[in-house]
Amino acid sequence: MRLYLDTADRAAAEPLLATGLFVGLTTNPTILQRASLGVSDIPDIYRWAAGAGAREVFFQAWGQDTATLIQRGQQLRDLGNEVVVKLVASRAGSTACAELAARDVPTLLTAVYAPSQAIVAAAAGATYIAPYLGKLQDAGRDGMADIIAMHQILTATGSQTRVLLASVRDATAIVSLARHGIQHFTMAPSVADQLFADELTADAVRIFEEAVLVTSA
Repeated sequence: MRLYLDTADRAAAEPLLATGLFVGLTTNPTILQRASLGVSDIPDIYRWAAGAGAREVFFQAWGQDTATLIQRGQQLRDLGNEVVVKLVASRAGSTACAELAARDVPTLLTAVYAPSQAIVAAAAGATYIAPYLGKLQDAGRDGMADIIAMHQILTATGSQTRVLLASVRDATAIVSLARHGIQHFTMAPSVADQLFADELTADAVRIFEEAVLVTSA
């Protein structure tokens, strides 16, 4: 099981990375914007994330054509060995993914919405695909079924490409898809906090601590 934080907010990310339970960060231009950051801040994000223990840090290449995506993807990878290059699962992005994968650059095809795109990602040699569960559901599609189908395609064909589920809005969705064999999830820090939250566990902590105080008195 590999858990990631879908954020570029340092204050939110560092305490969760310090738990040792999260492999790293996933970002894209929208996530950078939410944190009042831009692509010029990527080197600094990489430095603090890697310094906080992130073993994989995902940055998205940008550009309108394949050549630009390849160039920027390589520049991102050159920041350090923890960088995974994200590319949108368009024709240009998938073509750039194939070239970068051929250079042994770890890659992720993002904004994946159809099971057929999992086939393209496998052919491109992508390390990961990122289907967006919440956005699939917002579009009226059966997001759970589509993502399970992607996972089944990759598993049945022996592909090394893995589903890294994104746009996760609650811990329940993680549990449901983990039961179907999906092992990689990225989530906002607020969703990550839900993984630790259970009233009975909170009660147990309180009871145990009260027992320690009584027996120590």
